[in-house]
Amino acid sequence: MPDLLHAQERDRLLASLRRLLRQVNVDGEPLAGLAQTEEPGAPLLTRDNALAAELMAVPALRAVDPGLADAALGFTAAMMEEVGPPPRGALPLRAPHAEILRADPRDLRVLTPWHEYTGDLAHGVLRQRLRGDGRERDVLHTGNMVRLRLHGGVPGLLGRLSLRPRTLDVEDAVTDQGLQAEGTGVVMWHESTLHLSPAPGLRLVAGTVRYEYRASAADPVLRLTVILKAGAKAGLSQVRLTTALDALSEGAVPFPRISFGRGGTQTRRPDGAFGEEERIAEGPLDSVHLWQAGPEEAAAVLHIRPRAAESVFSLRVSARAGVPHWLVLRHTMPEVPRGGTVTLREDRLLARGVVRGTPEAGLRLLRAPDSLAGRDPGQTTAGPPLVALASVLLNAPAFHPPLPRDRLARLRDILDRHLAALPEAEEEGAALAPDELAPMVLVLDALLRAGGLPRERRRLRGLLGQLAAAASPDGAIGNGLMTHGAAILALARGATLIGEPWVEEALRKAILALSPEGPGLAGVDTSGPASTPALAMLLRGLRTTELLAAGGGIAPGPAAMERLTAVRDLLLGTLSARLRAREDRLEVLPGGAGEPDAASIAALLLAVLSPDEVALAMGGVAA
Repeated sequence: MPDLLHAQERDRLLASLRRLLRQVNVDGEPLAGLAQTEEPGAPLLTRDNALAAELMAVPALRAVDPGLADAALGFTAAMMEEVGPPPRGALPLRAPHAEILRADPRDLRVLTPWHEYTGDLAHGVLRQRLRGDGRERDVLHTGNMVRLRLHGGVPGLLGRLSLRPRTLDVEDAVTDQGLQAEGTGVVMWHESTLHLSPAPGLRLVAGTVRYEYRASAADPVLRLTVILKAGAKAGLSQVRLTTALDALSEGAVPFPRISFGRGGTQTRRPDGAFGEEERIAEGPLDSVHLWQAGPEEAAAVLHIRPRAAESVFSLRVSARAGVPHWLVLRHTMPEVPRGGTVTLREDRLLARGVVRGTPEAGLRLLRAPDSLAGRDPGQTTAGPPLVALASVLLNAPAFHPPLPRDRLARLRDILDRHLAALPEAEEEGAALAPDELAPMVLVLDALLRAGGLPRERRRLRGLLGQLAAAASPDGAIGNGLMTHGAAILALARGATLIGEPWVEEALRKAILALSPEGPGLAGVDTSGPASTPALAMLLRGLRTTELLAAGGGIAPGPAAMERLTAVRDLLLGTLSARLRAREDRLEVLPGGAGEPDAASIAALLLAVLSPDEVALAMGGVAA
């Protein structure tokens, strides 16, 4: 299968990747990798570097630029050291302290390396967004209530009238507010005076409640402290404080997914519309997690950790149009004597990137935020990084000069630990999502070609079975062209190792699920411009199928091959139009809007060069 680029064009694309090389600090050590874009402060993403590491595992490309290959591989391996969903990436160095850009508490603006805070504390509203996001993606820390009754010290009729608990709105009663620097961070606060009217014409000061939000440049956790102080004339009993989020349904993307942690396990609310008023959980909670629908890499997630799990009374949601609008954690507090105080603490972490295991990872980060040490607090899928590591191990015998043995051993150790953590196919609940299945098929494919064991062949067969079973009646796999293209690639390569008719049949149906208009995918909304990485993955899968069919390794059938040719030609035309010449280099636009990025360049190169032909040759499969 010939490469679709001349060496000069290939090198101009590699030059664009090379311009994205940056250095960050992770665990206190310098680490080189590829930034997402050329924009100042752009993050270094694990997925981008994994694509580049897989690309540069092609021996001929590694020989062209071993420095780029080592940087992408080193970054990918560093992000994969811990088992579980890897961090989304690493962040460049920014200011070592929180920056107060506007100190007016009625119109504040504060920047940390991770977040931007705005709001009006006089109305009890603190807005938080991820840096780089617009106001329409704000999360609002507000919507709080206090439930209490006067206790002791109020004699006679007045005391009897005060026995019934009352619920008061915190934001409606704000009487003071402010913000000030504190170490490497900032504290933003508002205080409300709580009045009770036990009888007409009577108005008593029951106490004050103060909400303090601490943001730091040291880590991305927003630390909330609620301090309730009883007045001088009476104590407080039957106290319930809330920690809330409001206006969740008003943002550009709602948060329709919720899970909560209790006793070391996570319980996810089943997907579906929320009732107007819904109680999600009762009793002690270790954590709460809510996240957006949509593409995992772009989805925001908010992790919440009550510091005293046993104080949680309930978790409730009020919904609008079937999605959460107001989320309230109610906390039961002890009695407060006259003039005394009671304190409630909660940690919150807003991040981007949601995958299987994100709630558990978020809780671990809230418990030990120092473990981030320069990493992005979000998560990404482990599939592409593991594919990159497996590709390096497969192709390493052809590297000149060779990789040191200790480095290869480290890569294999990382792979083995991650694979050991995955459920076996026969285990209950073992089925992976399609976007996880396809990369894992490629990982096991590479390991088998590199001299794998019989158990890896059995596992590969099981994963291919899950991938085939994930197809719709029309043959579509996953919810978009990216996952479907990866599935075609996985089925094509897997069919050469698991030579059973059902694998080729699943591949044939997957190809016929495509239409050359768009391109389209049967039963899936593909309106709007598809991303360059998605189109490139689909092109790569089709070209690999074409290679294997031409060599007699597989036989998808005439109808499938005719469809393949039509879609392939459309993809080549679309992707060619996304190339942009700049001096000595070629850039790749991501599709729709946006500037050239690392993922688009690496994905396009993987599609138009021949990494899979190299892998098949390393495994002794005739191309």
